Amino acid sequence: MIATVLLASLAVAGAGTPTAQDYLGSWNLRITDADNTFVGGQIDVAQQGDSLSGGVVWRWGSYGPASRVAVEDGVLKLARPAEGGQEDVFEARLEDGTLSGTVRYADGAVHHFEGRRAPALATSGAPEWGAPVTLFDGKTLAGWKLRDPKAKMGWAVVNGDLAVVDPEGNADLVSDQVFQDMKLHLEFNVEPHSNSGVYLRGRYEIQILDDPKMTADTHGCGALYSRIAPSQDATKPAGEWQSYDITLVGRQLTVLLNSKPIIDGTVEGITGGAVNPFEDQPGPLMLQGDHGKVRFRNIVVTPARP
Repeated sequence: MIATVLLASLAVAGAGTPTAQDYLGSWNLRITDADNTFVGGQIDVAQQGDSLSGGVVWRWGSYGPASRVAVEDGVLKLARPAEGGQEDVFEARLEDGTLSGTVRYADGAVHHFEGRRAPALATSGAPEWGAPVTLFDGKTLAGWKLRDPKAKMGWAVVNGDLAVVDPEGNADLVSDQVFQDMKLHLEFNVEPHSNSGVYLRGRYEIQILDDPKMTADTHGCGALYSRIAPSQDATKPAGEWQSYDITLVGRQLTVLLNSKPIIDGTVEGITGGAVNPFEDQPGPLMLQGDHGKVRFRNIVVTPARP
């Protein structure tokens, strides 16, 4: 729904009752009362004829369509399907550019959130690249921290590789350094039937997965998780070293898996598990550590110069 992001020129109601037009676009949202680090979300609202449609990604999991969207008495009301035929229901109001509201889950639990319109991240021309930054020294975890400092440390350096040795109860690993426009090279070795991912800016997951049945799926290896499927199957068997070469400039994303192009497209929003939903901010490199065993090496980021 990037096209709707460009509706930022619409007048947002600073006074009076917001209308449906004021809610059109994409909104980066952050839960303000969560009890863990999974606090990010995004809501999209679009006009379809005389009605509204939308989509949601929330905390973890996939981006998916809303089951209903409406604006009533200035309040945005949106629902997404939940288990057992029930719904998670979002209600929010726009005031002075901030979208504030609540989500009531199907089980009755409630979270509060705040957010703002997603930025266009428009670019002009090719960036000037800076010096490459090696993020893993092959010896220590220096420069990295657990996403959740209270979680068990399931990462270790094994024979010069950065490895998930125990995924159960483990947390994602987050780089101390943050980046905006960037090129990334890394190599990974995933165990059979295992699952991981690498998050660009800490909010866009490129999937790592061993599942030959899902190679052309939005959840398959090489996908921008739940948003863009790889254009071809470039995977190697589990247990072999594979490489990603990724470029992200603004919202333009290219991905090479094992030197083969698999994505050349536009990032329309965050993916589930984002550590920070606000897309105008630089973010870390984040490696998923709670889904399965995987090893990484040769992790190098080349940032764009300011």
